[in-house]
Amino acid sequence: MALLILEATGPNGEELAMKAGDELDIPVGFDPELESATFDSETIADEAELQTILFEALARIDSDWQSHLRPAE
Repeated sequence: MALLILEATGPNGEELAMKAGDELDIPVGFDPELESATFDSETIADEAELQTILFEALARIDSDWQSHLRPAE
């Protein structure tokens, strides 16, 4: 199981996170107070692999996705 949290830094962060989750069939939750999206994959065991797959999906959805989301620190 891999878990990845992305911080929404732009106005489309939540929308992009949800679209990526749908495209990859990975559950994603968005916390409006923390402005962050949590991706929780049962099928991907490695966080680095989840990040790679997720970033590729985000790039397909919006080439400027990094203006809206970034890995949480």
